[in-house]
Amino acid sequence: MRPTLRENAVTYDVAVIGGGPGGLPAAIAAARSGARTVLVERTSALGGAAASGLGVLGYLDRSGNKALGGIAQELIDRLVAIDGSPGHFRCPVHNSITPVSPDLVKIVAVQMCQEAGVDILFDHELLDVGVDDTDTVRSVTVYGKLAKTRIDAKVFIDGTGDGDLAYLAGVPHLLGQDGTQTMQPSTLMFTVTNYDLPRFWAFLDENPEEMGIKEDYAAGYDVDFLRRTRGHCYIGLTEHVKDARAAGKFNIPRNQFIYISTASERLLAINTSRVTRIDASDPVQLSKGLETGYAQVWELVEFMRANMPGFEDVEIAQIAPALGVRETRHFVGEQRLTMDTLYSEATTEQAIALSAYNIDIHSGTGDGIELRVIEEPFGIPFGSLLPQQVNGLLLSGRTISVDSTVFAAARVMGTCMAIGEAAGLAAAMAVRAGTTPKDVDVAELRQELAARGAILPGTVRPAAIAVTTH
Repeated sequence: MRPTLRENAVTYDVAVIGGGPGGLPAAIAAARSGARTVLVERTSALGGAAASGLGVLGYLDRSGNKALGGIAQELIDRLVAIDGSPGHFRCPVHNSITPVSPDLVKIVAVQMCQEAGVDILFDHELLDVGVDDTDTVRSVTVYGKLAKTRIDAKVFIDGTGDGDLAYLAGVPHLLGQDGTQTMQPSTLMFTVTNYDLPRFWAFLDENPEEMGIKEDYAAGYDVDFLRRTRGHCYIGLTEHVKDARAAGKFNIPRNQFIYISTASERLLAINTSRVTRIDASDPVQLSKGLETGYAQVWELVEFMRANMPGFEDVEIAQIAPALGVRETRHFVGEQRLTMDTLYSEATTEQAIALSAYNIDIHSGTGDGIELRVIEEPFGIPFGSLLPQQVNGLLLSGRTISVDSTVFAAARVMGTCMAIGEAAGLAAAMAVRAGTTPKDVDVAELRQELAARGAILPGTVRPAAIAVTTH
């Protein structure tokens, strides 16, 4: 008899789908609160884009005040203790940057899950969602290694980024930017080694026009800033990119080159690949996007060797195992946070996380970036985590209900981690009370989050942190 797929069935209190910034803290928070929790991840690593070497944004606001605590800060503290991060660094452009080691992120993430009692299912893809006649999610079916597993749970959390669980459950959604449906581009991150940054900085001394951010908000973003700041992001080489494009040697739809420091001074993360005009929630387009990304990685290596003093012998250290997706589906929640309601009393009173990054919209059709400074961090209301028309489900990470402009600030990893912790704690509270997430008392949720070290609007936040230097 021909072998068939194995079929398993398991039961949990809380099931979290997706182990990136929106899912990882959710699973840890739920398990620490006493809920029997499973975390399903479609790849072989937890951490999402942080596991690619991309620095984490959102820990400090424009004034240098801390905006993230709780599990998000605990992750960095644990990385710092094993040289997996040098900590938080202020930045005139990005407000702050927190470099990380991609591989140590993977290790610490698993350690934190194990200590909390989270069961992890790696290399499992979501196949189906079971919704009953009361529009309540009751189960999901996942697939991994010739086995289908049905997971029954009392509460589910969508940390997939693209909102695959919410989509299959029937939550109403929009695609891309409001009005145009254009999606921000994707990036295939990679890290490089064998370079000489002091030589490159000396080149910038002689060519200051190649420091690419000249806007008033970026005062102090110069070569000296790069030299004295261990954790930084370089954006520039505008003229060299333009010249290489004219010579037919730069075909990436990006007008500048970007590198980001990591936890190791021997590795830089390259965030310059740009895959436009794809819907990464479509598997065929996602696959084509990866093809484009791999071609761009090699093109960027050749560009560095030919155009960047100190990078003549640069080598690829690692290419991210998945395409970094900025934007796909936007789901409709009980509350939709908009630019008009960022600082409203209702938003502040209901807020379960802070967003401290700027509005950062990468063109989905061109080569530029629109960046608007957010002077004061804003709250993410709990209603943005509650999907319309579906019960038993919480949205987390970049699946939450916000307009596409707010999304451009709230989508970064730091903010997604804070949202994830709130989702996990809310799920455990619902399980404990025998109710649905929509019945969770927000005041109680906020109180419990604050007790666990989360930073919320309307509470006293730690004083400004000085710029960290070598």
